[in-house]
Amino acid sequence: MLVGELLYQISERGVTLECARTEDRLHYSPKDALEPELLDELRAHKQEIIQILREDEEMRRTGIIQSERQVFDLGREFFGLDDRKGTA
Repeated sequence: MLVGELLYQISERGVTLECARTEDRLHYSPKDALEPELLDELRAHKQEIIQILREDEEMRRTGIIQSERQVFDLGREFFGLDDRKGTA
């Protein structure tokens, strides 16, 4: 599964992901919202997800965009685009 699809499925279940600035641990809540298959995918993509979360935190803190992905995320947020359905 691609990371974007994984993050979408996790958010659809109302799960919030967090990571600390210095330790490479993911925290999610509510704890019982993810089935074993999604937990396995989360573990498999852990480092990439931590990097995404840290980039987003850095952008919010400094206002500096660090990646192309953040540009697209901001565009989607501003214009209300949903790539999965191809609609606005």
